[in-house]
Amino acid sequence: MPRSYVFLGFFFFYSIALLYFGKTGYSESETIDDFFIGGRKMGLFALVSTFVATWFSAASMQGLPGSIYVYGFTIVLYSIIPWIIGAGFLYLLTPKLRASGAVSIPDYFNKRYQSKVLQVSTGLLIIFNFVLYIVIQIRGFGIVISEFLEIPYTLAIVIVYIFILYTTFGGLLSLAKSDGFNFIVICIGIFLGTWIIIFRMDSLSAFINQANEVEGHAIEGFLYYTPKASLLKPLAGGAMTLISLVSAFFAWGLGLATNPQYTVRIIAAKDTKTALEMIKRSVVILCFTYIGIIIIGLGMRVIMPSIKSVDSIDSVLTVVISSMFSTPISGIVMLAIMAAAISTANSQLLVAASSFIYDVFGIVSKKQRSSDVLLMISRMVVLIVGSLSLILAISPPESLLIYGGYIWGVFSVTLLMPLYGGLFWRDATTKGAIWSMISGMTTMILFYVITYNSERIFKIHPSMPGVIVSALVFYLVSLQGRVKANEN
Repeated sequence: MPRSYVFLGFFFFYSIALLYFGKTGYSESETIDDFFIGGRKMGLFALVSTFVATWFSAASMQGLPGSIYVYGFTIVLYSIIPWIIGAGFLYLLTPKLRASGAVSIPDYFNKRYQSKVLQVSTGLLIIFNFVLYIVIQIRGFGIVISEFLEIPYTLAIVIVYIFILYTTFGGLLSLAKSDGFNFIVICIGIFLGTWIIIFRMDSLSAFINQANEVEGHAIEGFLYYTPKASLLKPLAGGAMTLISLVSAFFAWGLGLATNPQYTVRIIAAKDTKTALEMIKRSVVILCFTYIGIIIIGLGMRVIMPSIKSVDSIDSVLTVVISSMFSTPISGIVMLAIMAAAISTANSQLLVAASSFIYDVFGIVSKKQRSSDVLLMISRMVVLIVGSLSLILAISPPESLLIYGGYIWGVFSVTLLMPLYGGLFWRDATTKGAIWSMISGMTTMILFYVITYNSERIFKIHPSMPGVIVSALVFYLVSLQGRVKANEN
């Protein structure tokens, strides 16, 4: 039987299952709060599965192993470690955020700073950012489907577009059910991929010796050259600088710590204890799955030191597994990549829609509307945002991991100080919050333009100076405001 027929069978099974699980939650969303935050009644299993499934985006499932394949272990310090630290920040945030009674980060800003302008502008920023980030998920899915089903990339991204819209239309309760299925698919796919790599190793010492012998271009025609014995080194044998790794934390780590797709799950939990337990259990699961991703990335490079006919780092995993794994196993790994892309994209679509309903439309519009009307408008926003991302995905970015770092960096330079500063510093002021966002974003843009280079992964990430300037402005402006208030 042709390989594409086998993959088509896997794809058909996945499609039916996704349609079933997505449909089961539709009838449970009776109000706008049910649709966006699960009525604040979600239990632990649903939260853990949707948290992990949402976390594992195409950047984790394709950009990460592909980058490890090319650059080596240093990528773990560039991405995974900051992500885990960012989850620690979310844990600290949880009790105070839930106590505020906010339904979103922009809503919290309005409650804390009494500024509807800040709420609306932050809501628009979140919508804009997620339109750009959903492109990653559509591209990731498109790469997989076009490779395995041997169909054009443009047709593949239309397929994922339809899946994303369907699973998002049911709201968070519906999304959580489909994420439970996607969560299982992701874990099975990573486990099988890891098992295949380990099965091919003679021993750990032999694997290390082979890894230290790797040298040359991972992808034919790619700029980066792997120095001998650098694959397992934290700084890639001198190719990566310590400041680059530190600056990446300001994007990936602090960006994750302020990411609305995770805070919405904190808000949706039935109580604070459940929200905290969700983060703890999810991090444990994520650590184990990332160990698998690391083994897959390094193992692919040892087994296949160089590959040809690959147009980007993000295509490495699909090309290697299709040639190295048996057809049934590679089909399951393919499903895991698809599940990661869909479960993240639909979550971000839902957050973008909630930002519009709660933080833009709900503030600008003075007219009261019924839940049915608001639900209809929400689904229209989902359709519009998804369509914009689809159009942008026709000409996608080169690297999912690097591109994603810049999107998360926007969150860190704009939301970090107003959010955490507002929660943990009583003297924070409205002007401090507004000017910290403006100065942080301006600094990041200027630094990006000045330092732009094709090998951006080895440069100082522009979110680092952006966060530093944002923090200084937030503190100084707030302090000045409190001094004037005391004088009066």
